[in-house]
Amino acid sequence: MNRQAILRHVILTATFSLCVLISISAQTADSLSIKINDGWIEKINDKIGLDVSLNNSYETFEVKTATTKFILYPNTATNLRLNVNYRFISFGFEFTPDFIPGNGDENLKGNTKSFELRSAFIFKHWFTDLSYSKVKGYYLKNSDDFTTLLEGDSYIQFPDLNYYGFAISTGYSSNSKFSFRSLTSQTERQLRSAGSFIPVVNLRYYIIDDKSSGISTQKTNNFESSIGPGYIYTFVNKEKFYFSLGLLSSLGYLNTKLTTRQPDGDITTKQDNFIFRWDGKIGLGYNGRSFYTGIYTNISGTKYRQENTTAINFETRVFYHLFFGIRISAPSYLERKANKVEKLFQKQNTSN
Repeated sequence: MNRQAILRHVILTATFSLCVLISISAQTADSLSIKINDGWIEKINDKIGLDVSLNNSYETFEVKTATTKFILYPNTATNLRLNVNYRFISFGFEFTPDFIPGNGDENLKGNTKSFELRSAFIFKHWFTDLSYSKVKGYYLKNSDDFTTLLEGDSYIQFPDLNYYGFAISTGYSSNSKFSFRSLTSQTERQLRSAGSFIPVVNLRYYIIDDKSSGISTQKTNNFESSIGPGYIYTFVNKEKFYFSLGLLSSLGYLNTKLTTRQPDGDITTKQDNFIFRWDGKIGLGYNGRSFYTGIYTNISGTKYRQENTTAINFETRVFYHLFFGIRISAPSYLERKANKVEKLFQKQNTSN
């Protein structure tokens, strides 16, 4: 590993630690065990939330040149996610089981294996979301555009194309009467309609690596950072039913290192691009004391111009997230431990 790569890893590690420390140390006394906060928010500190969800949030890639375009998709129509939520902590993992309709059609689009770990720390104002994902196996969605497609084959497949990604998002909810947890981990209930301005910082490092045995295989190392404003408003009816609208946008920087493996040695090129993203979110759900359910839809757009070319990458996608969860009583020892942790952070915040 060269010096530049070592420096990049050091910066990512330091940034990760800083984001987590900021989210934890910036909390105040209002994140302690208060059941009702002025009639706006109900904290559910004595329950553990267990939920299962379905979504179509998977990584796709689009590569444009002056004459061709490659659109790469994994063979994963639907992901299954399992989540555990308690107070300010949320942890879960997701995978793509073959028994879900639309998954596992390997003869047509090839075999895809994917896995993701995700955790979040959500306090009164600050929140941090961390994720690691891994995908192996893609197919060329626009295979009909290429004459190399063999007769009888529906799609060109890339079984040894791998994706590894690590992402961090840290944000701040400015309105103390707005519950970000009620929309994410469901460890709180928004009792009255409220909205909040939410600026967010995003950091992402990901690798796309073709590990096939062919000639001229490629690998890209990508680092993306962005920052931007957002606003979310939740309409509440009868303290249990809610409808949420949100819009977030960000402007950032994307650094890409492309390595092409050749028999006589590797060829490396680099690109630096400015990137613009926007996300529109719509949510509808029920958040009761015993169980909760909902469906969210996210319309996301990305645009950036490739350095030293006239090509402009623009992609718009629609995601959904359907979830159902129940709440069970938290063990008494877990409540005691959580109280100690939150009191410790409160003392540190007071001393600072």
